[in-house]
Amino acid sequence: MRSEIRFLAAVAVFVAGYGSALAQSTGTSAQQTATPPIPVTTPDVKTPAPLVLPSPAAVVAGSQPLTVDEAVAIALAKQPLVGIARANLTSAAGRVQQAASGLYPQLGASAGFNDQRVLAGSAGGNSGASSGNSGLNRFTASVNVQQLLFDFGRTRDQVRQQNALERATSHTLDRTQETVALQVKLAFYDLAQNLDNVAFSEANFSNRQKELDQAHARVASGLGAPSDEVQAKTNLADSSISLSSARDSALASQVSLAQLLGIDPRTPITPATGQDSPAANEVDLQALVATALDRRPDILSAREQVTAAHYALTSAQKGNLPRIGAAAAVNGRGPNDPFPTQTLTYGINVTWTFDDGGLTAGKVREARGNEEAARQNLIQVSNQAVADVSLAFVDLQSAQQRRDAAEVEVANATELVRISEGRYSGGIGQFLDVTNAQNSLFGAQRNLTQAQEDVRRARARLVSDVGGL
Repeated sequence: MRSEIRFLAAVAVFVAGYGSALAQSTGTSAQQTATPPIPVTTPDVKTPAPLVLPSPAAVVAGSQPLTVDEAVAIALAKQPLVGIARANLTSAAGRVQQAASGLYPQLGASAGFNDQRVLAGSAGGNSGASSGNSGLNRFTASVNVQQLLFDFGRTRDQVRQQNALERATSHTLDRTQETVALQVKLAFYDLAQNLDNVAFSEANFSNRQKELDQAHARVASGLGAPSDEVQAKTNLADSSISLSSARDSALASQVSLAQLLGIDPRTPITPATGQDSPAANEVDLQALVATALDRRPDILSAREQVTAAHYALTSAQKGNLPRIGAAAAVNGRGPNDPFPTQTLTYGINVTWTFDDGGLTAGKVREARGNEEAARQNLIQVSNQAVADVSLAFVDLQSAQQRRDAAEVEVANATELVRISEGRYSGGIGQFLDVTNAQNSLFGAQRNLTQAQEDVRRARARLVSDVGGL
């Protein structure tokens, strides 16, 4: 009986204590609900001002917006590297003309005046000679012509060598133009990508500002946590930094593109939008490699270098062979003018160096080594072309796959932002979900523009590596 009384007493104490604790807890909750919201005292984020690069007066880079083909045309007309390559071609043509001059007649003329006066004694023992000795032929003149008749083809081989070098230089000019065109295209696509990133960064900044306004309104109404507003300000500041960085990158790429065009680097450029059309055979690697080996300028130049080295060798091998030429001259002389006495001389001469101490043998040895080096260089250039085309082919296929995946990523990220913002506005979602969704969208948009421009860059490299300017 006593044990039952003690048990009932313990239950009564427990119920009384639980009720008191429950009442205290209820009062505390009511007190917390009635507490006014904590104000956020962090500094506000300022909107970043657009970056401006002062442009030179009266400078226009073609029509605006500028297409990539127009940019390439400007560069091929104004780029100093292309101008240097053209000047080298002019020099090569001059060397051909110099070598060919040995096949044509050499015409020359000379004239002179010589007088003799006796300073002491008599001239030749003739005391009656005058001091001026006017009987001498003081005036002389001559016209002469020389013509190579036969040298076993040595001079012609030298002409052929210079012709091959001129063709090699012409192919080098083509390769320089392709290199400049590729650099311009890559810089053009970099600028387009950076401008897209600026647009995405501006949109991201605007969305972050909306998130901050929404978080602030919920905190002011007592429905949101102050930490949400602080996080929104942090996100806005981060988007401001990203926007400034994107604008800086866009201006830097604009300067780089203008410099490659050969114009004032401060010139403003607005690239035209749009995608390049795919090539007809960009999915056939074997056809691409065959095309590159057939028409790539550096391969064609290397082949001409082999031809030039061969003619240099054959010319050197004829160094000790005879050289036959003809010469004729008309000479005149007289005491007061060169016309009283006129003579004609003509003849055929043979020049033959039997032994030059090993000079010709050394030149032959050098030329043979140069020819072998040229052949090995052709092999190396050809292998490099195959490697370039193969890598560009793989890069293009990979870039297209990344672009397709990035398009799906943007679609999903956009939908995630819509759902997260709707849940937060309805009071059933967390602000962190909105933040993460916006981060995902911003990253997906940058990935997409990166992938899109990667496709254009890879296609430009493939066209250049094939030799398709």
